[in-house]
Amino acid sequence: MASRVPDILTYSPTAPAAARVRGSREAKAWSNAQNFEQVYLNTMLGQMFNGIGEKSPMGGKQSEAWRGMLVDEYAKTISSQGGVGLANHIYRELIGAQEAAPRRLPANTSPR
Repeated sequence: MASRVPDILTYSPTAPAAARVRGSREAKAWSNAQNFEQVYLNTMLGQMFNGIGEKSPMGGKQSEAWRGMLVDEYAKTISSQGGVGLANHIYRELIGAQEAAPRRLPANTSPR
């Protein structure tokens, strides 16, 4: 899935305050967290339609062509409206991992 959350979602009311600064590492982490939540929702919602029979309104060979697009749009809509809360947890874990990671100095800065 090559979907990307639009920049407008980065500045949504559900975004943490630090993630509202365009181009910051917090904004990138928030965007990645939202993208992950969207992929999760797409997978979860896609499973709902697996057992649909031929006689149901959304069943049959004719609807298989657009069912994936419908599920993708459902996932985008849910994540743009605040999602299921998964993005907040992922964002906190991403920021925590970045803060805990050791900082590396550039290779050419050796003490003299």
